[in-house]
Amino acid sequence: MKKAFQVVGLGRLYSAIQNWLSELRSQAIVLTLLLTVLMSLLTVVVVFFAYRQVSQTLAESRDQELANVGAERVSEQMESLLRALLVLVDQPEMQSADAAIQDLVIRERGRELLADFTNRDGGIIILDRDGKVTVTRPFRPDLINQDFSQEPYFQFTKENGSFTFSDILPEPTTGQDVVVIAVPIIQDQNNNFMGTIAVRFYIDFQRLGQEVQKLKVGERGTAYLVDRNGRLIYHPIDSLIGTDFSQRDSVKQLQAGNREGAITSQEEAGFSTVEGYAVVPLTGWGLVIGEPWTQAVSPALTSLTPITIVLVIGLIVIAGVVSWGVQGVTDPIQSLVTQTRQVATGDYEAQVTLSRIKEIRELGTAFNEMVQQVGKYRAGIRQYVADITNSQEEERKRIARDLHDDTVQTLIAIGQRIELVKGFADDPEEVRSRLSDLRTMVTTAIASVRQFSRDLRPLALEDLGLAAAMQYLVNQLEQNYGIEVTLEIQGDIADIPSDMEIAIYRILQETLSNVRKHAHATKVTVLARFTPRQIRMSVRDNGRGFEVPDDVTDFTNSGNFGIMGLHERAQLFGGSVKIKSTPNQGTIVEMTIPRQITIPPFSVRKPVSTLNNSAEPASTALAEKVKSK
Repeated sequence: MKKAFQVVGLGRLYSAIQNWLSELRSQAIVLTLLLTVLMSLLTVVVVFFAYRQVSQTLAESRDQELANVGAERVSEQMESLLRALLVLVDQPEMQSADAAIQDLVIRERGRELLADFTNRDGGIIILDRDGKVTVTRPFRPDLINQDFSQEPYFQFTKENGSFTFSDILPEPTTGQDVVVIAVPIIQDQNNNFMGTIAVRFYIDFQRLGQEVQKLKVGERGTAYLVDRNGRLIYHPIDSLIGTDFSQRDSVKQLQAGNREGAITSQEEAGFSTVEGYAVVPLTGWGLVIGEPWTQAVSPALTSLTPITIVLVIGLIVIAGVVSWGVQGVTDPIQSLVTQTRQVATGDYEAQVTLSRIKEIRELGTAFNEMVQQVGKYRAGIRQYVADITNSQEEERKRIARDLHDDTVQTLIAIGQRIELVKGFADDPEEVRSRLSDLRTMVTTAIASVRQFSRDLRPLALEDLGLAAAMQYLVNQLEQNYGIEVTLEIQGDIADIPSDMEIAIYRILQETLSNVRKHAHATKVTVLARFTPRQIRMSVRDNGRGFEVPDDVTDFTNSGNFGIMGLHERAQLFGGSVKIKSTPNQGTIVEMTIPRQITIPPFSVRKPVSTLNNSAEPASTALAEKVKSK
């Protein structure tokens, strides 16, 4: 039971939502809010990406600058150490190749240099010209007489006579990773190579990372130092020291020969980093300073909060303004709907209050004019129907009177004459005379009945078809009233429904009657075109013309119901009648009726004779047939 109530409640809620969304105001509000939300989201996305790009660019620029600064600091540190070594090797005692004297010089003249070095650093060693260790400070007996002649830094100093900073190397005796600064010992007098003095740094001790550690960016930023092979000399995470970072994008840039720059790269874990890099000038090593991409663009994310609040407030304000504005549109439309329903019930006095909005005001004005026209049309139709009814009644009375006064009286007289003929049975001559009179009276009665039939249904249309009937009307106007009339029929006139034929015939008949009664014309041209799609007929006269009213119902106000009848007959078949007239310039009546229409299922089709464009032969045949009758 509870579920049933829930289903009913959801159904009512769904129905209420549908009804609410069907209203113009609701649709306008929803559409406006939807577009506003989309535009707002688009704006936020564009602003976010633009600000993110700016933040990323600034972060790259900052990290690159920090990398340059850090590289300079490391270079200065190495330069200070190198300068001290150069001072030592310039001492004549160091050039003596005597290990005891060299050791004494280091102890006395290099005291400040040695003060910061311990076994954990790696210390200082002196190699003779053959690459064997002769002096160590602090003293390392395990290194004395060890052959380091294959070490790259010894070979470089020996061959080039210049100092060098090595990459990470394994120490021959201990296997520990070291970085070496080596300076050749050369006799000034003979310029002979006497050996090499080298300062070693065990990278596990992180002595070289003291300056780099100060360059950390933010809470999650990192700074690390790599040798020319891409191995880590220093990294904040001790376990990574010595790791090969040559696959990192920033390290690749350094190895490619780029002295400095910045790059945003994708790490293996799927996180992006912003890194600035620079070459340590003196050593050739690389310094990289980076931070997570999220940290670099966090200002952009933070700035979205006030923007979002402003957008939400803006949406609320827009919804209120749209609701108020749409109400100004929907209220006049709702009033229009109410007035339309009143008009549908027959109240043609209903008028719409005009709105302030131009389009709605024009719609209300058009509606009021339409209601007035419909009211006038209805009044005209009622008057037209009343006039038609009166005309029918008058015609019925005339026919009844004519039948009573003419045909019926004739038939009564015929009956009486027949009775009289019986009394002259013995006088053949008298009977013959009486029968002759009877024949004359019967002929008169037949002519009267034929006239009634002709008035009700034209014989020409019944017997010979539409073309002959139209020619008959034209001939009657020309012969009886002396008006020059020209008839031209174009196209195929066959297969037209009989009820449409009658409508065309009556329209032409009423039009020619109006010409005869009102136009005072001397010349009339009738053109009928029968195409596969429509029937067009125009009647043009050179009469006095008149001012055509804007609405056809205005003809009824002046008692001209015939023109109203033209329109009604054409509209029965989906057609129309247009009247063009100018005072003293004649009148044109144009009729258009679609030809491809649905024929009523019980309409009776009568055979229609096929005629040529000229209807004269049909007129002649009609005249001969009438004479024969």
